[in-house]
Amino acid sequence: MTIQAGYLSERYPAVALALIEEYFGTGDKLHVPQALCVRAEAHLAMGNDTDAIAEYKQALDWEAAHPNFISTASTSFPVLVAEMRLTDEYDYALNILTSRFSESDHLFPATEYMWNGSFALIAHEKGEVVAAREFAERAIRAATKTESPFRYHRKVGLVPNASHDFGERIKDIAKPSKVPFWMRYFSRS
Repeated sequence: MTIQAGYLSERYPAVALALIEEYFGTGDKLHVPQALCVRAEAHLAMGNDTDAIAEYKQALDWEAAHPNFISTASTSFPVLVAEMRLTDEYDYALNILTSRFSESDHLFPATEYMWNGSFALIAHEKGEVVAAREFAERAIRAATKTESPFRYHRKVGLVPNASHDFGERIKDIAKPSKVPFWMRYFSRS
């Protein structure tokens, strides 16, 4: 049910929400955090940003209490925070990015892109320009990868499109600044 609801969440959010309610009615606990993420996606599609944030946070809380259960919340929530410039959520999103990932979580280029991109956008908004540029450059490198590291699944987990607002903002951050040049020029005078 959660997989079907996930496919429907963007175009048919009300149907997706109904399927998720059916899932929760079964009492099954195996897909709880992902079901909460699907709810969040459906709420986003309906323009209910506050409800989406609450659902992602609930999924993250569930994962913290049940470490063997994971979902897309650890990447989707920071991306949402970065995209929407939710300044009140910056520290929480950065905490998720730094505490919930290990090196092996970055095997898929798409995850690497979202992780570094979120970090870049949030760091930039917080005025941490040098760190933001470094994360942005990593995100761009991840987006340009044409193969995943999995021998029999070379096309799995690639970044399908980096030309949306999230990607364009990352590209802007990665561009070299002309400020150091001008500062050196004027300091010589």
